[in-house]
Amino acid sequence: MVRGKPVPRNEKLSFNRAEKISRNSPAVKDDVKNLSIGLMDMDSAIMYYFNNVIKPKVKVNEEVVDVPCIYGSNEKWNQISKHGYLRDKKRQIIVPLIVFQRTSMEKNTNMSIDKLDANNPSLFYSFEKKNTNHNRFDKFDVLQKTNPGKEFYNVVMPDYVKLTYEFVVWTSYIDQMNKIIEKINYSDGAYWGEPGKMRFRSETSSFEDSTELDGEKIIKTKFNVVLNGYILPEHFNNKNTTQKYYTPKKIIIREQTGKRLEDIINK
Repeated sequence: MVRGKPVPRNEKLSFNRAEKISRNSPAVKDDVKNLSIGLMDMDSAIMYYFNNVIKPKVKVNEEVVDVPCIYGSNEKWNQISKHGYLRDKKRQIIVPLIVFQRTSMEKNTNMSIDKLDANNPSLFYSFEKKNTNHNRFDKFDVLQKTNPGKEFYNVVMPDYVKLTYEFVVWTSYIDQMNKIIEKINYSDGAYWGEPGKMRFRSETSSFEDSTELDGEKIIKTKFNVVLNGYILPEHFNNKNTTQKYYTPKKIIIREQTGKRLEDIINK
């Protein structure tokens, strides 16, 4: 078997043992989850905000009725574009109703922060986790004059994007539509999302009256919402976007020379 030539040191891949920390070992008990943000998270933020914060309601025959807010799939959106409304299984027009769909996504150029290179990210958010079981600090460490090791998590900078959503609202009467539009317009500029999770700033554009008379009168309004979001996959290029690091507990600095001082002076 012919042996190949050794690879020069300057051509070898850099290997840092501090980065080779397993987060799946049961002995470590790492309960910090990898951070990931996707398009579905922003769609869910809109759904949650409408159903739990805006809470659109209308009065029908002296009874307060919740207005459902649903995401328009391709089939539903095709029916809306063709007929101007949605029907249930009994072929009855669903009213009142709010339907939205994501129509476009673009890079947010107003945010100058970037990961620089997706294959080898250079910018991170750093978070410190204190008092971990893996790096406990006790009396023996005090006698040895060691410092408690700190545990850090580096999260790659996300891509900042702008998502545009198209909304359609149907009601039976103008008064019902006014109540819904007033609430939506009041929420302009708010951060939409579920508490304790990711939130995204919203921008609501002008409202367009699209009422059509087709056998029966149904009040319809269209408007767009721009959501300032960010995207971060959990894995990319066989690497986690959330990395774990430990600081050294003890640093020892020694001085050593290979020659005597007299030999250096006599030269």
